[in-house]
Amino acid sequence: MTFCGVFRLDGQPAAPKVADAMLAASVVPVDQASVRRYADGPLALVAAPEPALGPGPTLATSTVGPLAVIDGWIPQRGMAGADRGRDSAAARIAAAFAARGTACLDDLLGDWVALLWDPRGARLVLARAVLSWRRVAVYCDGARLLFGTELAQLRAAGIPLRVDEAAVGEALTLTQTTMYQTLIHGVERIPDGSLLDIQVGRAPARRAFTSLTSIVPPMRRTSVETSARVLRAALDAAVDTAVPDSGAAVQLSGGVDSSMVTGLAHQLVVRRRTGRLLPVSMVFPDQPYDESSWIDAVQAHLGITALRVTPGPYDWDRWRAWTATTGEVPPRPNAALLSHVLDAVRAEGLTVALTGEGGDDWYAGWRRHWPDLLRAGHLAPLWRESGSGHHPRALARRLCLIRRSAWGPLRAPPTRPVIPCWIRPQRLRGLDLDGRQTRTRAADTAGFASHDHRARWAPAARRMGASLLDSVRLAATVAGVDWRHPLHDPRAVRCALSTGGGTLYSPGLTKQVLRAAAGDALPPAIHARRDKARFDLEIVHAVETAGGLRTLATGPLVTGGWIDLAAAENAWASAAALARRGRTPTAPQHSLPYLWQLLELDTWLTHAGVQE
Repeated sequence: MTFCGVFRLDGQPAAPKVADAMLAASVVPVDQASVRRYADGPLALVAAPEPALGPGPTLATSTVGPLAVIDGWIPQRGMAGADRGRDSAAARIAAAFAARGTACLDDLLGDWVALLWDPRGARLVLARAVLSWRRVAVYCDGARLLFGTELAQLRAAGIPLRVDEAAVGEALTLTQTTMYQTLIHGVERIPDGSLLDIQVGRAPARRAFTSLTSIVPPMRRTSVETSARVLRAALDAAVDTAVPDSGAAVQLSGGVDSSMVTGLAHQLVVRRRTGRLLPVSMVFPDQPYDESSWIDAVQAHLGITALRVTPGPYDWDRWRAWTATTGEVPPRPNAALLSHVLDAVRAEGLTVALTGEGGDDWYAGWRRHWPDLLRAGHLAPLWRESGSGHHPRALARRLCLIRRSAWGPLRAPPTRPVIPCWIRPQRLRGLDLDGRQTRTRAADTAGFASHDHRARWAPAARRMGASLLDSVRLAATVAGVDWRHPLHDPRAVRCALSTGGGTLYSPGLTKQVLRAAAGDALPPAIHARRDKARFDLEIVHAVETAGGLRTLATGPLVTGGWIDLAAAENAWASAAALARRGRTPTAPQHSLPYLWQLLELDTWLTHAGVQE
């Protein structure tokens, strides 16, 4: 599904021709025969489905009440007869919006972005599901607001493509301060779990609507078995609503998360006795990160056969052309590998694919609740979780661990981000990066009720990954595949957020509650698996294929004074050498993902058609 349009803030009639031009520039394939148009005074809207993802756009219209447009999916299971069509979701949301306003959005499951229009009050609402991979971008010039599910649509409307230098500076230093800012000046995305409320004669207002972020993890510890039982029920429901009756693919790597989703989906399809489940796995013969043996274990346990795909090298010509066409940054090499899975899924005639995305976010378990235990004076559980042993060396180790992980975060003042040595500090002057960081830290502190609460949501990491996820999501949609992430389902996340940190944490074993919840969906070997495949060598190979960082010499980052190329090359040589030995740099700022940002941003600045 794709939609785009124009809203006149001054109440004057909008320009349907502009909306049509925006739709014509869509990268997502559009079936022109099914395009729907809506024009009502200040609003001009066009919407169309992707041909691969089913009949008819999800557009509910009314000459009196609200209109709703949905991009994405909302669970339809359990609805009877005609109510299970795609249009019914939009119709239900339009009716709920008329009755309850934007409060209805907090109840919606699935992965979606929505446009809601109430002609009676000339009110437009753009909203994005919590934890959504979907995207809607907006640009406001004071007289009109342009919106679309793709950046290419806004570009077709004639907006000025000027680089936001502060955003580039934050991207280079991996210190992004917002979820809504993009690299293009004036273009914003709607953050997940948030909405933009626009009315004639008023400035657009952005606010969060989700109640999920208000769940404060308890300090009280419950049994792993009890928490796992509750989580398993939520995961079963999440997988059930994510898998359509026709079946789905599932991306199987052999890790705990993807293997569990595969097992749950397999059990679901067996119970339903309908549909098809196709595991699709990437294999890397002779590479240290090949997970074929783990995939074998899942196959033997479930009695299924995975479709194995051997990805090719990073295709620089493809991704440079992609950046020129879409205006998006090129995907990171380990993310670009997914394009091979997408191609295999579509070749098998499937349009929905599940992933294990989210397991590391919500269920890993770590010591981030320790500062809260110390602050509250809960010393007994803190001491128990510090380990075992009472001889002097063990006691010293446990006390040192508590000091570092519990006392340290409470006492340490906020630190300024470490600027990598290859960034020229003078180029960052005047961008107010320090001030933006100070304001963001203050907002993060005020927005979360505890250290554990903030750590579960990891706002800094979410901000850093926003542009990459935009690109990956669009690539999947262009390929005609709907990625669905059951471990990001609000019901499962609510269980994780409601589980005490002491229950999730187990020294030496991540995801103990998730493993327990998986039960017989996981083979014993993966139940006990502790290692995790790293794909850093894919970054090394991609950069070497491009010609190394020396290719930046004539690019805008060097000529524009952003980076010291010699310092970047030295850091790259060190990080690449460590990656070949299966190690990572001591300083995170010298890791391969940080250095990849240089090629990513240089490619974008060179090929996206933006003006510096």
